[in-house]
Amino acid sequence: MKSLSALSFLIGFALLWFFKDASPFERLFIASLGLLFFVKIAALFWQLAEGVKPKSKLGLLLFIAAWPGVDYRGFVERGSQPPPETGKNFLSSWISMIVAMIFLMGISLHDGGRSTVFNYMALVCVLFIIHMGMVEVMADGFRLLGYSPQSLFERPWRATSLRDFWSFRWNRAFVDMNKMFLLKPLSGRMSGALLVFIIFLVSGLIHEVAISYPDGVSWGFPLLYFAFQGAGVLLEKKLPFKVHAFFILAWILVPVPILFPPAFVNLFLGTLCSEIYRVANLYSFSQIFRGAVFVGGCLHFLVLCASLQVPGQLQWREEFERLRPLNRKVFWTYGIYIFSIILFMSGVSFYLSQAAVLYISSWLWLVFIALFWWARILIDFFYMKHEDWPKGPLFEVGHVCLSTLFITLVFLYTGLAVSMLMFPF
Repeated sequence: MKSLSALSFLIGFALLWFFKDASPFERLFIASLGLLFFVKIAALFWQLAEGVKPKSKLGLLLFIAAWPGVDYRGFVERGSQPPPETGKNFLSSWISMIVAMIFLMGISLHDGGRSTVFNYMALVCVLFIIHMGMVEVMADGFRLLGYSPQSLFERPWRATSLRDFWSFRWNRAFVDMNKMFLLKPLSGRMSGALLVFIIFLVSGLIHEVAISYPDGVSWGFPLLYFAFQGAGVLLEKKLPFKVHAFFILAWILVPVPILFPPAFVNLFLGTLCSEIYRVANLYSFSQIFRGAVFVGGCLHFLVLCASLQVPGQLQWREEFERLRPLNRKVFWTYGIYIFSIILFMSGVSFYLSQAAVLYISSWLWLVFIALFWWARILIDFFYMKHEDWPKGPLFEVGHVCLSTLFITLVFLYTGLAVSMLMFPF
């Protein structure tokens, strides 16, 4: 098995040579997702050789095809219930992803990839979207299925030391890979300090592949950054006092332009921002407006799909047995009315998105829909209480997603109503 692991590594790095003359974006894809796939296969063979036995075919598929980590143990078997840590960081990860997406859109529409400063801001947004947002949201999704992947990014801003940051809080995929292929085999064969420094140098070389190989000009800078971080970890161990968290983050963040040189940032992030700017300017205000109304209709449809799950998930049948028949009928009547109103608002939105001419009645419908969702959100925030909601990871994650959906509807239709007044057409 371990020979197959080595073979997988060789195939992954051979691809880099095969695509060395490809375009920068093709090289970026090969150096990130392509190489990660073969590293994951190598890690899988290594863990199988050490006695890990797959018990879930779906878990194996999710690990290989979707999960960005290399530790397979969380996907070996599927539990009957989500792990206790499910949903612990879901809200912060979800907000990080959504807010970073909004900022990335704003940066792209404002600058269009022309400024290096704004391109670095776009880089931060992408890191928050993927690392601090999407990866952790994905992890909780797998946990709801009964698997237990380890968080790859564990609130890195709370790091109490450089070792805490690099070993436990930031990109555990690299940490697990280094433990598997370097730390365990080499431990005891050299001094601990030398081994730590070698691990950081290997991380630097891998980042050379991920950064310098795609842009073709940044060679040496990622390696220098990780050598600097390795020296910091070794220095930190010798200090007679505890370093303040501010200096820890400064040591990590200040030299980030060495890790991601301007050539890389302007090429890839600048292109991303300019492409977003270009696509946004392909459409007229009328087309954007009608597209947004159509999206609103789709979001209403999602609300209806979620509402169909509510009676079963909240056990209405059992709960309603405690009510008198009249009260049950009143509740169901109002529930059907609300369902019908949302269905009608979805249909109106689809109609308005295709209407040749929009009249004052169209604006009134937009106002009505905005006020409907404003009322829903205000009731949720000021009348409902957190302890009123059922306990459990599924309900916590569901509450966050539904609240996000309602807030999106609020701002979407409020924006549509205001824009129709300001830019009549």
